[in-house]
Amino acid sequence: MRENELIAALRARVHDAAGVRGIGSDCCAWTPGGRTCLSVDAVVEGVHFAADADPRLVGRKAAAAALSDLAAAGARPVGAVVALSCPPRWDGLAVMEGLIAELERHRCPLLGGDTTGATQLTVSVTVWGEAAGARLLDRRGAGTGDLLVVTGPLGGSLASGRHLRPEPRFAEGAWLAASPYVHACMDLSDGLAADAPKLAHENACGCILLPADVPVHDDVPVMSDSMRAACCDGEDYELLAAVSAAHWPQLQLAWPFPRPLERVGWLVGQPGAWCEGPDGRLVPLPWSGYEH
Repeated sequence: MRENELIAALRARVHDAAGVRGIGSDCCAWTPGGRTCLSVDAVVEGVHFAADADPRLVGRKAAAAALSDLAAAGARPVGAVVALSCPPRWDGLAVMEGLIAELERHRCPLLGGDTTGATQLTVSVTVWGEAAGARLLDRRGAGTGDLLVVTGPLGGSLASGRHLRPEPRFAEGAWLAASPYVHACMDLSDGLAADAPKLAHENACGCILLPADVPVHDDVPVMSDSMRAACCDGEDYELLAAVSAAHWPQLQLAWPFPRPLERVGWLVGQPGAWCEGPDGRLVPLPWSGYEH
């Protein structure tokens, strides 16, 4: 399908909401209804998905990975634009159908973008959202003594193919943002072993992880090192939050979702990353998580 044919098909597929100018203009336009946040995410052939992946799932992954950043902020999505670089061997329309379906599932309209030819498939999605409640969360705001908690089990995403079907945790993110006892939040895309130190660094802290306490996803193969998989496999898209240790029991009791919040570590004053070894002593964290 040629570029103009693809654009025409997308214009027929996507319709602008009232008061919004989307596909067909040089810029999209909307009127913000509150505090706004913005994020961009890209997925690249050979890095985030294989060359034989289902094009619709590639599109779904691209949209969901970007939307997950909004979920971590406690935001609701209000719009997206997409840059599609597509080789002739890929079905660009199928990629976009998967992407649009995922955006529509979360009531996020596609308002524009760009298409171009390429030697490998790359889908870059920019999303913006508005605070679902009184504030937006980010990676900063935590401090020494805060507990690190996750919203669900980790590991096994690639082995199961779940890396192509992320689930942005919008409801959980909005709930966390509404609690005064939650101080910082991010989504887990590169694995707990990579992302927890990032959150700690943003708060001038170090972190201690408790690998034995990390919830392991059922997708982790039985014969694998389950603790390492849960800490390192990446692309789980659960949320990692720093919360008040003094109010941890209250958060546990009030948490309204089927899967419990799980404590996986805490923040400390000394920079660096450690974990609790089999003998109970602290050792440098032996893993670095997933790196692109």
